[in-house]
Amino acid sequence: MTSPPTDRATRLLIVSGEIGEGHAAVARAVASIVARDRPDCDIRLAEAFARMGHGSGPVFRWLFEFAVQWTPVLQEAWYSAVTHSRLVRWFYREVMGAWVARALAADLEGPHARLAAGGAPDVVVSTHQLATAGLAWLRRRGRLDARVVAAICDFAPHAYWTYPGVDEYLVLDDLAAAPTRVMDPGAGVTVRSALVGAPFTPVPDDEAAAARDRLGLPADALVVVVTAGSLGLGGIAAAVRAALAADPRCHVVALCGRDERARHRLRALADRVGSERLRVPGWVDDVPTLLAAADVVVNNSGGATAQEALACGRTLVLYRPLPGHGRDSARLLVRAGLARTCRRPRELTRLLRGWLDDPAALRAAHARAAAWSRRQAGVDLAAVLKLPTTEKMT
Repeated sequence: MTSPPTDRATRLLIVSGEIGEGHAAVARAVASIVARDRPDCDIRLAEAFARMGHGSGPVFRWLFEFAVQWTPVLQEAWYSAVTHSRLVRWFYREVMGAWVARALAADLEGPHARLAAGGAPDVVVSTHQLATAGLAWLRRRGRLDARVVAAICDFAPHAYWTYPGVDEYLVLDDLAAAPTRVMDPGAGVTVRSALVGAPFTPVPDDEAAAARDRLGLPADALVVVVTAGSLGLGGIAAAVRAALAADPRCHVVALCGRDERARHRLRALADRVGSERLRVPGWVDDVPTLLAAADVVVNNSGGATAQEALACGRTLVLYRPLPGHGRDSARLLVRAGLARTCRRPRELTRLLRGWLDDPAALRAAHARAAAWSRRQAGVDLAAVLKLPTTEKMT
């Protein structure tokens, strides 16, 4: 049920936090879906850390990279503390929430709010957990009238994502709905798979063949895309070598994101094994075409890349999932039948070799991914957001 019509354009604000590319990608996807279905809506995007100042974005990014890459035990301990410690949850809810709220408040409050033309927004969507903390803080204190919706970008929900004051959560799978309701019983929960843009859709065989032809990839190869996201966390070299070891028919495309050192090392490896078997491109903008050409996507977290791979109907493997959110999402994806996990190189080698020997099993994995993509993709996002409709002027 939508809100009553108004005599002006509905104002939607989408707030992300640019730690990597994932949160911003989901923000752009929400904007494109709403713009397609509600062209009358005034949609604005904002980045929370830029408004917090003092280099907040780079600092948070460095802390996250350092914890995941160099102190995984501490990252797991922090992740567990947010789940089990009331004091830690209070810190994020009240202290961090207040910090982010102060940064956003001037742009959100009153008739001259700068983040939405003509006044404060009607609905705010957050795609980053700290932005959610700040918006919920404002909402609890009556300083934000807009409906607040949090899009949880990882498959597994976590207490770090949920705050009293949020009206609705968007989650990616049925298995995530019940835990989210437990974390915040006062909010609604909607399953909406997947929060990706229009190009990421299940790929028919003829389109996959055309994508391979455009990229110069062999039609009869097992094409494996290996990635660790835009930050290259966790590294991809071991996964690349394991995929190459599976069979000469395995052709690997290694996406290093912004990790130039990894790109340099893997290009040296490509010189040894042959560029026809290992490609190491620079930054890739046309990800939909690459995923359409792929058979398998190897990743280490359950974020935006996992969504995009499954949305295209590609087989997902989580190799050495990142501590905390990566391992939680891996467990949920395995339970849902949407991914396989590998902890050691030989496990990945064996898994890929098995799919080469049994193409029917690979096709079945593709079908499960495509079914997930279609299952909740028909959910009307504008209706979930409860965007008021605009009264047509006569």
